[in-house]
Amino acid sequence: MSELRLVPAALVVWAVTLLLLLTGSLPAAAGLVVVAAACLAVLRQPGQAVLAAVLGAAALVLTRTRQRGAGEAELGDVVTGTVAAQPTGIAPERHLVRLHVPGHPAELPVFTGELPAGVVAGARVTAEVALSPSDRPGLGAHVASGELRVEAEPAGMAAFAAHVRQTFGESVAAVVGPASQGLVPGMVLGDTSGQSAAEQQLYIDTGLSHLSAVSGANVAIVTTAAVVVCRLLTLGPRVQVAAASGALLVFVGLVGTEPSVLRASVTGLVGLLAVLNSARMEPVHGLCLAVIGLILWDPDLAVSYGFALSVAATAGIVALHPLLYRPLARTRLPDILVRALAVAVAADIVTMPIIAVMAGEVSLVSVVANVLVAPAVAPVTVLGLIAAGLCLLPGGLEIPPLKMLEPCTWWIHTVAQWCAQLPNATVPADPGWVLVGYGWVLAAVLAGHPWKVLAGVGVFFLWSLHAGAGTGTGAAEIPLETLPERAVAVVGTVGEVDTAPPGTQVIIVLDDTGRASDRPTVTRAGVPVLFPHRDGEVSLHRDGTQHARDGRF
Repeated sequence: MSELRLVPAALVVWAVTLLLLLTGSLPAAAGLVVVAAACLAVLRQPGQAVLAAVLGAAALVLTRTRQRGAGEAELGDVVTGTVAAQPTGIAPERHLVRLHVPGHPAELPVFTGELPAGVVAGARVTAEVALSPSDRPGLGAHVASGELRVEAEPAGMAAFAAHVRQTFGESVAAVVGPASQGLVPGMVLGDTSGQSAAEQQLYIDTGLSHLSAVSGANVAIVTTAAVVVCRLLTLGPRVQVAAASGALLVFVGLVGTEPSVLRASVTGLVGLLAVLNSARMEPVHGLCLAVIGLILWDPDLAVSYGFALSVAATAGIVALHPLLYRPLARTRLPDILVRALAVAVAADIVTMPIIAVMAGEVSLVSVVANVLVAPAVAPVTVLGLIAAGLCLLPGGLEIPPLKMLEPCTWWIHTVAQWCAQLPNATVPADPGWVLVGYGWVLAAVLAGHPWKVLAGVGVFFLWSLHAGAGTGTGAAEIPLETLPERAVAVVGTVGEVDTAPPGTQVIIVLDDTGRASDRPTVTRAGVPVLFPHRDGEVSLHRDGTQHARDGRF
């Protein structure tokens, strides 16, 4: 059990940091360190007791110092800082920009309206803001609202990454179809700016939103590809590590040096070293090192749902995948399907309770969706990165790899749409009931009854298909009146569709000429186009689909 020797220290570091950020109580955090060290000493683990005490004290001191610095930092009505990560669109006319402000130890969230051109990661901006207390736990005590203006464009690696994003996005828009235009930049570079609100919700509802974020999975695919090539060339372990490290550096150069990318790189690199040198570094040991190092580097990770989901998924795969694989293998299903199913279930078991706490609802189709799309993920990542590099060269060299990966992204989008249309694809859930439900599933599989579990899942989907027959959709409808005014463009004729402004989420054409359509109409960018006077009433749904009330489509 030597691979578990860092688990107590990692838990203490996380718990101490979390307690300080949630309560601000220094005595309570110090007491937690003392109690943890005492318990380990009583269990006759003196080495772990010392390690937990030292690392817990370090986490306490670093977090408290940064808390104090954030509280004492003076932020005026005008702040100047560097954009820490790509802006996040939270509504058609609302964006969240995180700034690194000199003298402030935490990122400053700035909510702004229309985003000026040039506000990208690494850009230096000035904001005239109104500050208000933050209602979220973390080092920062304030959030800001105001307008931004760009003072300086990104420089160095940030400028290169911004250029790659822009060039790659333009190439993707020109080469692939609507179903892939938002998904390819998201899966390759973590750039979701091309995804509509309906598409983002579609991937959330089906448990596929993690595909559009730069994570340890991306790093693992890139570095593993480099290792596989080296092994095919019969190169030694040192060359494999060097090649994987070089591939990781290229990946970071293309994607950018945002905090989320660096966190994913650390996690992925530790996992890679654990795989290549497992005799010296067990996966759990590597994961604990990553948790300790990352939280000491950025205490705000202790209260980040994304970080918790990433760590839980990795731990679940490491701990539960072998246990699930053995009984599932006895079903005589294809090995690739068994492995994908074991990974998806293992990750889902440990992340679903966290999702229930975070969102109050869970996806019942996430395992099936992830199993179905698993074979398509690695080709999109590898071919997409090749295309991202080639798009910087003249001659359209990126077109072949983009064409090769498009069937994969079309498949992922199609799976997401099909799963989202199933009745009860997402349901309200309490974390306790989620644990109980998945506990019974895990117990049934480990007890040697995998076929009964698979049969139960099959019955559920057959019932879902039957229940959904005739309705045409299981995804919730999006009433047009709930959309912001500027998100709906009204034009007179089809020829005016291309004049819709950026940020438009639906276009309504008033022209009533022509015959009623038998299929939904969208622009090349995937924006729905409605003809109320020609097609009658057509509804929009959270999975991005349209449905005519008379059942034509």
